[in-house]
Amino acid sequence: MAWTAPKIDWTADNIVVDTDLNEIGANLVWLKEQHVDLETGIHGATALAVSGKIIIRDAWGRAAVSAPSAEGDIAIKATVTAEAALRVDADAALQAQITGITTDYMPIAGGTFTGHAIGVSPDTNYTTAMLRNIKLLTTVPAVGDLENGEIAMVYEV
Repeated sequence: MAWTAPKIDWTADNIVVDTDLNEIGANLVWLKEQHVDLETGIHGATALAVSGKIIIRDAWGRAAVSAPSAEGDIAIKATVTAEAALRVDADAALQAQITGITTDYMPIAGGTFTGHAIGVSPDTNYTTAMLRNIKLLTTVPAVGDLENGEIAMVYEV
């Protein structure tokens, strides 16, 4: 079946006959077969990274694009793999730093301090829960003995 050039010069006094309808129907079938049912070659679509062409997947469901240059571009596997490798390297470097610490740390799960735990001074943020420097003294501190944000407790010996 081939495309039949349709009648385009219709006038009000023309009568539509069965051959006209058959030609229109034949053209609709041709359009369906030559356009809707196609899986390759549609409007010059390609699975290759070619500018100005519509993307179509190849027989394995893949399609190629060029490397991204803007934030909203499609990422290619090489870009994603390179970013993943950078993150793995950064994570390994951080892990090495953490593993290298042997004495001056407190595990998140808790433990025993082996040294003096000293909070940041002076800290005037009194509404946030945090480690505070608490000094246990045997005498009342004089002005200037404490930094802003420190707490003193006086006890008897």
